[in-house]
Amino acid sequence: MGLKKKKNVIVLTCFMVACFIMYQLYFFLTITSETNNNIVVPVLDHENLKDLLHLRSEDDKYINEHGMIRGIYYTDVKTYRPDSNNEFKCKTSHQKISFDQVNDDYCDCEDGTDEPSTAACPDGIFYCDTQYPRSEILSVPSNKVNDGICDCCDGSDEWLHGKDDKILSQSSQKHYRYYVAKCPDYCNK
Repeated sequence: MGLKKKKNVIVLTCFMVACFIMYQLYFFLTITSETNNNIVVPVLDHENLKDLLHLRSEDDKYINEHGMIRGIYYTDVKTYRPDSNNEFKCKTSHQKISFDQVNDDYCDCEDGTDEPSTAACPDGIFYCDTQYPRSEILSVPSNKVNDGICDCCDGSDEWLHGKDDKILSQSSQKHYRYYVAKCPDYCNK
């Protein structure tokens, strides 16, 4: 390669690198700039997400504010995704059903794993949102989900009740309950 070609390649390469760096700077400054009402929105802000729950569709009612399907154990999250055929594989029976049948309030799997958020399966288990060993209750039978009594220490088993509904609080050490509008969170106490 001649000297003139080498010089042209070097100049062209430097020009391309400079253009790339300028594009990256422009992109970064555009995203982070707060002028002209351009605001960077965080990917997942739980405080703002709680205020926007009324914008969710009917299909999203089984998703909690952490983005997980209600009532599943945190290590089983990966199993609650549809496969390439849009099917769900039951946990112990290995039966395959359409993913549309998950949380449809009808027990399709023999083991009850297709209804983690509902009380449809008699032998089902609902895992509370707070799932660490020091919490008082990690799971409840699925027939106690949305029954009007707070069973999980964080109250996540009563997710369907509205603000005007009255539900019974968790049992205290003195074993008495009282009506509340929302289940209190006793997990961290």
